[in-house]
Amino acid sequence: MKIEALRLYNVKRFGDRGVAIEGVGDGVNVLCDVNEAGKSTSFEALHALFFQPHSGTSGDVRNLRPYSGGSPVVEADIATAEGRFRIAKRYYAGRFARVTDLATGRLVAQADEAENFIAALVRGGSAGPAGLLWVRQGVTGIERRSKSEDESERQVRASLLESVQGEVEAVTGGRRMAAILAATQDALAELVTATGRPKTGGRYAAALEARDRLAGEAERLA
Repeated sequence: MKIEALRLYNVKRFGDRGVAIEGVGDGVNVLCDVNEAGKSTSFEALHALFFQPHSGTSGDVRNLRPYSGGSPVVEADIATAEGRFRIAKRYYAGRFARVTDLATGRLVAQADEAENFIAALVRGGSAGPAGLLWVRQGVTGIERRSKSEDESERQVRASLLESVQGEVEAVTGGRRMAAILAATQDALAELVTATGRPKTGGRYAAALEARDRLAGEAERLA
């Protein structure tokens, strides 16, 4: 399974409004924004979509509701060996769980059948290597678990860190690092002089001129 998009409506700080993360591609995807922009909220909603039944009101589900109340909605577009699907859940009033075939628009499953479809996507659970690996900021787990489950997740995360460490070490030494540094210097030389000033007629200088021109225009319009 690959997640291609995530959409939320009426979730936590996004009360009575929606947010969408589209165009998730292969490889590593980075979600970057300022603090309190909703990054953690998006992942909490993703976790609920895969692991919290639409009919439930557990602590994790209650935490999705904004202060104004209402019914949180979470949906994701996924790609599997069987095709591309949209899975969606709504909690509290008007609650539902649905799976839609994106190729045909046909409703594939709903309610308990949809829950079973989603559960099959993450067989192995949130701590298993075949499941959705979840590392929440600032804490070591998602919810209360047995010691064996905690140990299983700890081992998965240790394996992940070891893999990342190996990649970092491979890059930070030897020919690969030298090639990266050389490529960076070449790219920088196209933009600035040896003293770090924008090169006349270069893309960087043009971008700065455009910035100043637009800033002046903004002041005039204001």
